[in-house]
Amino acid sequence: MKKRYIYLLLAFLTLSACQSPDDFLDVEPTGLIIPSTLEDLDKLLQNYAILRSVGTNIRYMDPDVYHNDASFATIANNTKDVNAYAWKHDIFPPGVNDTDYNDFYFYIHTMNYIIENVDGVDTGNFNPADRNTLKAEALAQRAFEYFLVVNEYAHHYDPANPDNPGIAMPLKIDLQAQTARSTVGEVYEQMLSDLNEALSLLDSNYQAINSYANFRPGLASIYALIAEINLFMGDFDKAVTNSNIALGLYDFLYDYNDIDFVNSSNLWSGYNNGSLWLTGTLNQENIWNRYNYWSFNNPFHLYAPELEALYDKDNDRRWYLFATQTSSSGIDVSPNYIYMHANSERCNGLTVPRLILTNAEAKARSGNGAGAIAVLNKLLENRMSVFTPLIHTNDATTLQLVKNERRKELAGTSVNLFDQKRYHVYGDVVPTYTRIDPETGDTIELKPGGDGYVVKIAPAVTDQNPNLN
Repeated sequence: MKKRYIYLLLAFLTLSACQSPDDFLDVEPTGLIIPSTLEDLDKLLQNYAILRSVGTNIRYMDPDVYHNDASFATIANNTKDVNAYAWKHDIFPPGVNDTDYNDFYFYIHTMNYIIENVDGVDTGNFNPADRNTLKAEALAQRAFEYFLVVNEYAHHYDPANPDNPGIAMPLKIDLQAQTARSTVGEVYEQMLSDLNEALSLLDSNYQAINSYANFRPGLASIYALIAEINLFMGDFDKAVTNSNIALGLYDFLYDYNDIDFVNSSNLWSGYNNGSLWLTGTLNQENIWNRYNYWSFNNPFHLYAPELEALYDKDNDRRWYLFATQTSSSGIDVSPNYIYMHANSERCNGLTVPRLILTNAEAKARSGNGAGAIAVLNKLLENRMSVFTPLIHTNDATTLQLVKNERRKELAGTSVNLFDQKRYHVYGDVVPTYTRIDPETGDTIELKPGGDGYVVKIAPAVTDQNPNLN
C-alpha cells in the first residue's frame, strides 16, 4: 500500500530534545493519523529514514581523515565541518541546528512512543503474536540510537568512572520535560537492559537479520550490538560469547576479488555488482544498517598518511576499490589519495566485517590470540588478491594486527574515532594526533582522552534545555 501516512507523533517528537513544546500543546491538528493499531506502529518502525546520514558530525574528527588544500576547499564554507576537522569540542555556532542530534532523538522518541503504546493498541490487520515482536524491535532500535548518541556526545565509558556525564536519556514521552544528562554508565546499563528485554520477547527462531528492511533488527543484529557494547565496556569475554552467537546466526561476506568497477576509466561510476552497494538495504554484509555518506565525491576527504601506509596496495582489494587520486570533478590530489565509496552508501552501522573484527579483538584481549587470527583470516581471504594466512605469534602482535585491519576495513565509517577513545580508557598507547590547520597553518593536536573526541551539544539545543549544559 503506497498511501503516505503522516503521524501526529512524528510532527513533534523531537521537541523535548531541542525545542520548547509550549506552542504545540492544547492544539488538535486535523488531517493527521494518530497511531492506534499494531499496523500503525509497524509503519513507524518501517521508516527508512532512520538509516540515513547518521553521525555526520564526526566525519572529519576521525584521525584517519586528512585534508590537503584541494580537499579542504570542499568543506571550507561549512563552519561545522571546519571546526570538526580542527578538533574543536564546540563545533556549532550559536543558532545552528545539529541534524545528528535532532535525528537521533526523533527516533528515540518514536521508539519510546511504540514501547509505551504497543501493549494497548488494537491489533488491526496484524497477528496478536506480533505485539511482542514490535516491542522488541522498538527496544532494540532505542538501544542502537543511544549507542550512537553516547559515543558521539560523551567521553568513553570508563568502568573506573561510570558516573562521567553522558547524554539525555528520556525513556518515556513527556514533551515538557527538560531531561538532564544521565551518566555514561547509566546509558550503557540501559542499552543492555533494552537489548536483553528485546531478546526475551523474540522467539529463538526469529530471523537472523531483516533482509527486506535491514535497518530493522533481527536476532544476529541484536547479539552483534550487545557484543559491540561489551567490547566498548571492556567486557571482552562477553564480547566473544555474543559475537560468536551473532556470527553463528549470520556471517555472509563478499569476496572483493569478484567486484570491480563498471568503468575503469571513470572509477566514480561505481561497482559492477549491480545495485547491491548502491543502497545499503541491498548489501548482504549489513546486519543492522545505518549509513553516513553516499559516494564521498563532494565534499571529499583523503586517507591520512598513517592509514594509507597500512595497506598492501598491490594485493588489498579494499585499496583498489576505495582509493583514487582524482576527484569526481577531475581534481588530482597526488601524492595523496581520496577515500571513495563510489556511487554507493557507506554503512557505519553493524556489518559482518565489523562483527568479525569485534570478535577477533575480544579474543585477542581475552588471551585467545590464535582464535583471533583464525577469524581474521576468514575476513582477509575475501579481501586480498594474493592471500597468505596470518600466523599467531603472541597476543600483543595479534591485537595490533586486528586494530590495523579494523582501521582499513572500517575506513570511511568514523568508527576509528570511537576506537581511539576506548583504547585510551583500556590503557593502550594512543598517540597525540596532529594536523596542520589549513586556514591558519598552525599545528592542531588531538590528545588522548581530550575533548576533541567529543561533539559538544549545540547551543541551539542547550539554549532550550539548560539541563544539558
